[in-house]
Amino acid sequence: VGSEMCIRDSCVIDLNVPGVHNVSDAVAAAAACIENGMSVYSVKAGLQSFRGTKRRLEYRGTSVHGASVYDDYAHHPTEIRATLSAAKDYPHDELWVIFQPHTYTRTKAFLPEFAKALEQADHIVLADIYAAREVDTGEVSSKDVMKLLQEDGQDVHYFPSFEEIKDFVKAHVKGHDLLITMGAGNVVEIGEELLAEK
Repeated sequence: VGSEMCIRDSCVIDLNVPGVHNVSDAVAAAAACIENGMSVYSVKAGLQSFRGTKRRLEYRGTSVHGASVYDDYAHHPTEIRATLSAAKDYPHDELWVIFQPHTYTRTKAFLPEFAKALEQADHIVLADIYAAREVDTGEVSSKDVMKLLQEDGQDVHYFPSFEEIKDFVKAHVKGHDLLITMGAGNVVEIGEELLAEK
């Protein structure tokens, strides 16, 4: 790896992406690079230049009321937990999540896990399930997620249309709040439309 001084002088790396999951990924990437002959200095430079990936807690802008709008592709409970945990490190008053479950089978299979993961937010707004390739058999809906969250005393709302979600958010999100649109479907459009209305 290099001399003791090289390691000591190079071991502090300030990542430009939040979250413990990103720290873990960076450590693994650094270890693999160093094991394969890259210098500590090159690894450090590479990690410090990384700004994240599209749709992974991606900053999209500031809404009309001054809330920060982010977007994230999370569509599995593990991803949701990681994203919301990282978001808590951002400066904000209240954390809002507009979540669009992705596929009926996944929502049914992980129903309690989705509710538990979403509990990290102060306010949850649910959109209809994004069907993708599936057909709605009527076995599960976003209302089932809402019911579990309500049973745990969470502030949760469901709206069947993006227009209703936008109206609700505009009426309730405040200036220093953090708003995340979340899911692998077209939920990103809500944030884009809110930002376009500025």
